[in-house]
Amino acid sequence: MGNIANWVSQKLPLLIVLAAAGAYFFPVYFHPPSWLPSFLLGVVIFFAGLSMDIQAFKQIRQKKKVLFIITILKWTLTVSVSVALAHLLFSSYPEIAAGLVLAGTVPSATAATVYTFLAGGNASIVVAASLLDVAISPVVTPLAMIGLGSEVTMSFFDLLTTFLLIVVLPMAAGLIIQRSAPKLKVYSRSVTKLGSSVALLVIVYTLVGDGKNAIASELSIIPLVAAATFIQVVFPMAAAYWLARLFRMEEADARATLFQVGLCNTALAAILAFQFIGELGTVAPIFNMIFNLSIGALTANRFAAIIIQSKTNEWSGQSV
Repeated sequence: MGNIANWVSQKLPLLIVLAAAGAYFFPVYFHPPSWLPSFLLGVVIFFAGLSMDIQAFKQIRQKKKVLFIITILKWTLTVSVSVALAHLLFSSYPEIAAGLVLAGTVPSATAATVYTFLAGGNASIVVAASLLDVAISPVVTPLAMIGLGSEVTMSFFDLLTTFLLIVVLPMAAGLIIQRSAPKLKVYSRSVTKLGSSVALLVIVYTLVGDGKNAIASELSIIPLVAAATFIQVVFPMAAAYWLARLFRMEEADARATLFQVGLCNTALAAILAFQFIGELGTVAPIFNMIFNLSIGALTANRFAAIIIQSKTNEWSGQSV
């Protein structure tokens, strides 16, 4: 199972594109129940809680300043870029604009923790910051939606209820079970990786399939959505890393900042958009998901290669 899980995880951005294309272009579409995407994301977050490194939280006491900076960057830089792109490019398309804003105002993705670990970054900082995101996002998101159009309405209580059901309760259940049965954390890693990937593919397939008619009606603007979400991912990642180094963070903390600030849980954003905005609202989060998974993987692999090269050079110097 481990090899299959690794293969699916590595190919996930391509598989997401194929799942979206399959749901859109194939004449036969399986209509799953409307609650399925929310349930599946809850399962993903449950497994994230089950596999989370609780002991790493002890290190956070020494990193309060770093945690504060990362949180500020996430909720100023990423949100500002998202709101600016929405108003500049999609003022005539309020549903697409709202989906774009949602893609930048949800908590960080579970992939941010994985990529930070692979890149040699401080993954415990990402975990702690993502928990703060859950408290901040229901407050910031409705405020960021102001001015997008009267047809886009999203209240704090609606978001809070959804977050409790999809994010907080599943994660809390995972953490409680992990504490009660610590061995499950080791045994569940392959299942978590494979199950999370499959769940994301089903979520994308379901949302694109349900919204294919709405997407077809605005097909001409899809390339612009792709360009906007690419900027929405790349600019905050690059700027966050540069600012982290400017603030003289340690390299491991700077890498954590890059992934935490740039990678949002766009599966959650797509579900929220479908529930509160409409089918068109899911387009930007799905494109963002493709870019943040693929660019995140490339960036993590690049940092990992630097680590390997550094160790190789160190060993070569010692052998000489």
